[in-house]
Amino acid sequence: MWRFEGGRFQEEAYSLPEEERFLLLVNGKPWASFSYTPGDEVYLALGHLFLSGVLSGLEGVRWLVGEGVVAVDLPGDPEKGVGVRDSGCAAGLRYGEPRLSPLPKVPLDPELPLELMAQLRQHAVRYARTRGIHGAALFDLSGRLLYLNEDIGRHNAVDRLAGYMLLEGVRPPVLLAVTGRVSQEMAGKAIGMGAVLLASRTGATAPAVSLAQRYGLALAAYVRPTGYRLYAPGGMPVPEGVLRP
Repeated sequence: MWRFEGGRFQEEAYSLPEEERFLLLVNGKPWASFSYTPGDEVYLALGHLFLSGVLSGLEGVRWLVGEGVVAVDLPGDPEKGVGVRDSGCAAGLRYGEPRLSPLPKVPLDPELPLELMAQLRQHAVRYARTRGIHGAALFDLSGRLLYLNEDIGRHNAVDRLAGYMLLEGVRPPVLLAVTGRVSQEMAGKAIGMGAVLLASRTGATAPAVSLAQRYGLALAAYVRPTGYRLYAPGGMPVPEGVLRP
């Protein structure tokens, strides 16, 4: 690679994110095609199906991973929706959605978003190497890191967290930290997973903030080492009289 700086080119070593594809089969039929960063394919497939409202648990569910294919057998015959579509950074497949319920109001330490993002920065080694990948991390209520993954697709990274919770028996409430923008669908996924705090290194959309406020999700964006913007308070101790978005 050549970097142009100071009016001239200079050669520089580089590393690029990996990208592959796999086809998700549900009950033997094509369901979705994923462009993704290799690793933890079962977490990704099951998390995607959970956050799409297709499955709520693992009873009667079987799966098999092959080259370029993840096959999942579910009890019954769920509707396929509109057919095979791509999933990645912004696609956000929506054959269905989890039924959202108001979150419990768990008291949260205002320092938590800073601590979660610090851990995400520390362990996001692929981002440090390539600067071209998204990260998402799952924490318990104390802020202890449970699972972190990086993917070229920000939705893929969050879906893996849901799959991890399913397969490893992690029960909500939990905390999440992500590197990407928080869209309405991303906020909905956090609520569907039972997260009471979602911290993002970047921004949030207006519908995402509205959804977070409605369901009691604490939404902290533009998290930096010195502070952040709190768009929805959830269980944060916001002083009375503070203007809310």
